[in-house]
Amino acid sequence: MFSLGNEIKLTVFGSSHGPYIGGTVDGIPAGINIDLEFIQRWLDRRKPGQSLITTQRNEDDTIEIIGGCRNGFTDGSPFTFIFKNKDYIDRHYDELRDNPRPGHADLTMFYKYGEYRNYEGGGFFSGRMTMPLVAAGALAMHILKKYNIKIVTYIKSAGGISMASKVPVDENYVYGFKTRMPDRENDELLYQKILRIIKEGDSLGSIISTEVYNVPSGVGEPFFNSVESEISKAMFSIPGLKAIEFGSGFMLGGMRGSEANDEFYIENGKIITRTNNSGGILGGITNGMPVTFNIAMKPTSSIRLPQKTVNIKSMEPSEVKVTGRHDPFISFRAVPVIQTLTAFVILDLMMSRKAL
Repeated sequence: MFSLGNEIKLTVFGSSHGPYIGGTVDGIPAGINIDLEFIQRWLDRRKPGQSLITTQRNEDDTIEIIGGCRNGFTDGSPFTFIFKNKDYIDRHYDELRDNPRPGHADLTMFYKYGEYRNYEGGGFFSGRMTMPLVAAGALAMHILKKYNIKIVTYIKSAGGISMASKVPVDENYVYGFKTRMPDRENDELLYQKILRIIKEGDSLGSIISTEVYNVPSGVGEPFFNSVESEISKAMFSIPGLKAIEFGSGFMLGGMRGSEANDEFYIENGKIITRTNNSGGILGGITNGMPVTFNIAMKPTSSIRLPQKTVNIKSMEPSEVKVTGRHDPFISFRAVPVIQTLTAFVILDLMMSRKAL
């Protein structure tokens, strides 16, 4: 089992081709209303088979609560839930047992776990392990509603197509777009590009942006539990996520201090900044401005094009061509994972500060 969090702790278990995947959230106070419809809506935004540009694996991804809930409210014990896997085909991975896919964790899994490794479907390195992240994050998002904290996540750029327009402060807005790039013209351009990528047997990466509004100032626990470090730790649990930057990120490396510094002023009795290059965080602590960050999601490693590899038994060069069902644009389903997982981290940090 694997765990995340401090005041609230999420533990996940299961694997891609095992009978179940699940999670436990410990530390949620008793008396919190469990809105199952709300949680399931976010899970449905993550599940496979919902679009031509996602894997066609057919799973319900329906949450089943098995502990921590009584009459629709948390009871103070660990909130525990499971999902049943039903549509997995192990034979798609027979050839991959000894021929690791480039870009996947197949080789490092062999180095660490040897012949006993759980390799079908990527085992517990699979993107299906993000289901419990979404379930726990949706619960956190539901709790954060009381504090008017809103989290917006969307595809900012992919395949050479970028958007620069402002996105409404609406957590659901992006889900009205085919690619989750919330710009009508670019959304269609990207959709057509992904369809071409599918025909070519290849995949596509992206930059995904997140903006968190109305987080109280003073949240964050330096040195080692800063807002940046806690969000980063959580984000790197998502398969395929390879980089993160806060605020203006790497662009700050090309700026002068006079350009980068966010000047303060007072508006309606509150200290705010004229720019937000710092991404709403100074010294690892929130300053009251929106918390913003971008992540880089690499192209899905499972592609239908032949790739050079090495047979780990014979130690001879070999070739692998991945069959089965895989996302050509995993970023599409990563959006709700990032969005809800951010909510989990923000709730955990606020509970650490006793800001609830």
